[in-house]
Amino acid sequence: MEIETLFENLIKGDNPIIQIQAAYDLGNHPNHEKALDALLKGLVVPDSDVKLTILDILLQPEFFGEKIVLPLCDLLKDEDAEVRSQAAEILGTTKDNRAIAPLISSLHDSDKVVRYAAMAALANIGDRKCVPSIEEFVDSDDWEDRYQAVDAIGMIASPQSVPILLKALHDPKWKVRENAALSVGHYNQKEIIQALFQLLDDDQEEVQAAAVYTLGDFRARQAVPILIDFLKSDSDDLLLVALEALSKIKDPTSIPPIITLLNHNSPEISRAAQETLDVFRDVVLIEPLISSLREDPIIRYLTHRLKKVSNNQNKKKSLHNLIKEMQLPIWVEMLLNEIMIKDQESERESELENRES
Repeated sequence: MEIETLFENLIKGDNPIIQIQAAYDLGNHPNHEKALDALLKGLVVPDSDVKLTILDILLQPEFFGEKIVLPLCDLLKDEDAEVRSQAAEILGTTKDNRAIAPLISSLHDSDKVVRYAAMAALANIGDRKCVPSIEEFVDSDDWEDRYQAVDAIGMIASPQSVPILLKALHDPKWKVRENAALSVGHYNQKEIIQALFQLLDDDQEEVQAAAVYTLGDFRARQAVPILIDFLKSDSDDLLLVALEALSKIKDPTSIPPIITLLNHNSPEISRAAQETLDVFRDVVLIEPLISSLREDPIIRYLTHRLKKVSNNQNKKKSLHNLIKEMQLPIWVEMLLNEIMIKDQESERESELENRES
């Protein structure tokens, strides 16, 4: 069907079903340039469902571009809130600076969904000159306004926003504090880190988890002792996020407590502990693993029996040969040898100390 005919069906039709079908047919037409012109002109139709259909079609790669920006800016004044919200969302994905002023105006829309879509769109565009207009909402009595504003400010990452984010990290609403802790990932600064440390003692577990997550992203080595304490938590969620943070920081001092979680009752936590240990180099892991294995009851009994067998045979066979004869997997054989050597060294040191005393 010709574009002119489809355009007539779109503009002059009084049946939304026929108009929507015409829009889809335009979207599939091989002449993309003329089809786009027809679709943009079709945004003046009164039916909201038709306009929303056209907006969806405009997201197709063959239509998405700078040509759609100004017509969508006009839709920010549409009488239907869903149309305004969708237009704002698409404008954000264009990252076109021409949309900034209209989107800032939409921050005062009567519908909060539209306001929040405009905030998110401005954050996607990322121009810092819009930050003051968004920061006004951090002082709103509505916690959802504060929540959305923090989200947008965090994405824009303006250095001037640090005081606002510090305020949000101490917001009376825990959901705002949680979102603020997750939104400061671009602000690896002393004041922000100090505020995140304070949130580790927050009454709300979700806020604690958010602070732990971001400290992990910051590779905050000074947080390692506290993160290790979180490995003792009764909350699986906190435990998992602490393991993830420690996997990013990669501090060797965290290896022993992570090893203890390999036998955790929760398979998910046991698996997460394995994955966390996998980030460490083999040479760093050996000593803590051997120390942990030495405390394992089965390993302790096995080394006891090996010593006993060796003594009974009057040391005709070395411990190394005894272990070799057991035909164990090579990694078990290596670890047992290492443990036995260390035990022998400890015994010799004890004998020397006793003689000297």
